[in-house]
Amino acid sequence: MRKLFTYGFFGEDAAQQNFLSKYLDHHYPNTFIEDEEFRWRIKVRNRDQVDALLPQALLQKVKLNLDVLFVGRDMDSAHEPSILAKRDYFSKICKGDGSVFIMLPVQCIEHWLWYLKRRQEEPGKNTPLESLNRRDAKRAVYGNSQVTETQLEKANQILLSLDVKWLESRSESFRHFHQQVGRFVETH
Repeated sequence: MRKLFTYGFFGEDAAQQNFLSKYLDHHYPNTFIEDEEFRWRIKVRNRDQVDALLPQALLQKVKLNLDVLFVGRDMDSAHEPSILAKRDYFSKICKGDGSVFIMLPVQCIEHWLWYLKRRQEEPGKNTPLESLNRRDAKRAVYGNSQVTETQLEKANQILLSLDVKWLESRSESFRHFHQQVGRFVETH
């Protein structure tokens, strides 16, 4: 029987939190449960706040005795050296804590959703998407909606057919995230 891990989410927006929740429920059912108190203790709205407040989030993880902390931060870039530098930056702050997982989508979380949507709509198309503009990704996923609830509904429709193995084969940034979580679950 698998242990139930309590987690906190520390990230930029509702889209990341929603993706994480659906991913965990789909790929690791009955394995992770969110500590909602953590969500209210420390809130951020953008990548700069994620960077600046991560040390406080790590302290809250300890205070609340969480098993896991998921950190979500969009890169807003497809520049690989910047992505690797940001991974190193987070790794240093987290001091090798194997229970902190960095969700660092290239450009934005909507690129992961866009891959999934494209697979549904154009199954044979394998064009890399992460180098394309993040505004294009958001438009492809949400249309012209600026309403968070509508955006989450659209994302949830896409996530109904979440294929983790397939997405892992398309997106290196997703693969990096997924492998962190997989290693933790396998060893605990």
